Amino acid sequence: MTNTYRSCHSIEGELFFNHLNKVGYCCMLTPNGGQPILYENYQGELIDWDKFFKQRDEHIELMKRGLSLPACTDCLWIKDAKWEVRKKEFRYILFNIWVKCNLYCIYCSNHKDENVLNNTKEYNLIPVIKDMIEKKLLTENTKIDIAGGEATLDKNFDEFLSLLIDSGVKNININTNSTIFSKSIEDGIKKGVVSIISSVDSGTPKKFAYIKKKKLWNNVWQNISKYSKSINQNINNNSVRTKFIIIPGINSSKSEILKFILKSKKSNVSGVILNIDLHWLRQHYDDKNTMTEIINLTKYFIRIANILDIDWQIWAHIEDLIKRYNLVQESSKIDIDFIFDKTKNKKTILDKFFIIILRIISLTM
Repeated sequence: MTNTYRSCHSIEGELFFNHLNKVGYCCMLTPNGGQPILYENYQGELIDWDKFFKQRDEHIELMKRGLSLPACTDCLWIKDAKWEVRKKEFRYILFNIWVKCNLYCIYCSNHKDENVLNNTKEYNLIPVIKDMIEKKLLTENTKIDIAGGEATLDKNFDEFLSLLIDSGVKNININTNSTIFSKSIEDGIKKGVVSIISSVDSGTPKKFAYIKKKKLWNNVWQNISKYSKSINQNINNNSVRTKFIIIPGINSSKSEILKFILKSKKSNVSGVILNIDLHWLRQHYDDKNTMTEIINLTKYFIRIANILDIDWQIWAHIEDLIKRYNLVQESSKIDIDFIFDKTKNKKTILDKFFIIILRIISLTM
């Protein structure tokens, strides 16, 4: 059963555990700050879920009247649509509480803002997970994302992951830098219930070392390849993906993207993902020339992925900037249907010749 009204998919059934010890609905960025927060200074204590769902319903009633929470003002994901009748359960949860990491990515908020490292207190999520399982807020249909920091560094990580798997959750995605090989993750991939995303952000060891501040290029790709060998094609064939975060002026070149996709293909990953540095995006909302450049790189990213027959995904922040600045109308060279419709990309004779060249290049990598 559905009803039509003004709302957003996050408030309708999502939960976000923030790395700044906050709990809210989402992690989307809006000009007004985004991320509506329900709990401040959260330290892992049990949550009054009846109160939580009551607040959620009140916020949805605001949107039905054409209003919204201050943090949600101008969010492009609020829309009139048909929404399923809400249940007291979550279809999506993002756990993003870890700040410890063994890399120092130049775009990472944990390292850009010293207050994050100094003031964030990591806590144990095990009691909260057990409470949610007992109250049936987690179901086999709940999609879970785990982010950080590097979650595998946490002493409770293996128990945390096992608890989720044993509860019957069948869709657990872990964002890991793959510098550390995790047997727990490997076992989850074999079972077809765990997937990973590794943000490599580069196509060469030199650029990787510049962005990550560690010379671990070979180690990372060895672990990614090992995870790829664990994929259970009969259950989940989209379980090991690599990501490229565009950092304008640093890795925003076709050459870097090409080498990244070639390396991903050679490592037998399930797919590749494109995103953008959110710190740059926050500070350059008016830089439409660079925005247009990013969209052209997006188009190139998709073309190469299609030519190499590797699955691709464009994350919401890039789609958001296309919608926000209406770049498609300002530049007739950009075709939004081409960018987001996989069915329109067919190989030409030139593409087939290009494939041969790419295969030759990949042999030298």
